[in-house]
Amino acid sequence: MKTILVDDMLLDLQLFELKCADMPDFEIVGKFTDPQAAIEYASGHVVDFALLDIDMPGMDGIQLAQALRRLRSDIIIVFATAHPKFAVEALKMKADYIIFKPFDREDIADVMERAKLLRRRQRKRIHFHTFGAFDMLVDGEPVKFRSGKAKELMALCVYQNGRPVSIHEIVENLWGENGDGAGYRRTIKELADTLRDYGAEEMFLRSRGSLRVRMDLADSDYQAFMGGDEDAICQFQGEFMQQYSWAEPMVYTLQEKKELMLARMGKRHMQGGG
Repeated sequence: MKTILVDDMLLDLQLFELKCADMPDFEIVGKFTDPQAAIEYASGHVVDFALLDIDMPGMDGIQLAQALRRLRSDIIIVFATAHPKFAVEALKMKADYIIFKPFDREDIADVMERAKLLRRRQRKRIHFHTFGAFDMLVDGEPVKFRSGKAKELMALCVYQNGRPVSIHEIVENLWGENGDGAGYRRTIKELADTLRDYGAEEMFLRSRGSLRVRMDLADSDYQAFMGGDEDAICQFQGEFMQQYSWAEPMVYTLQEKKELMLARMGKRHMQGGG
């Protein structure tokens, strides 16, 4: 779980890091004494868990937590404070937990265990695999679509990343210039029926002249890549929805972005090593 620590007292940051250094499943990806620096980091990187001091000069921990939640609604927020008076404010902004200073290793272990439980509850049922061949999984099992066209329509909607896809785009991409209305109407019904079979019909939205999928209900290797996840960046090997020719332009976009991301990662690791 990618974790950031934010506290204006450097000693407290070092103490927390020292006490949780040997705990599995947690990777401290950033330590910040400046809340604005934490926001800038989170805007370009995956952050699953944030431990925040509340009483800080300038931007306090409550304001920082609100800014982080705007960037990523599912981020786990835990406050560390020496002042019980802040507990009510923390609860009002729906923090996941509060730890009081001075804390010991048992306190930290409790925080970490709660964070792991929350992360497991937040995992989404639906996952899209886009690097290589396209596939959709629900509860870890590959979806068996009613037809190849229904699967391709799902892929096209995912390619648009939640943006509406017009009927014209659907017909042009799936059937070409000779597509007919009966074909796309049948395919839309097949896709809707497939999603209903898997209890996932709420993610498919139809409106007059267009379709879209709710990507907030799913995760994907593409989303992780765009969020800066290093594992996802390495997983991309130049293939994206490879069974569909209309997806080819994305390969070049992702390849360029990967090169930039790898360069930034290399620079960051060099600075960290120095």
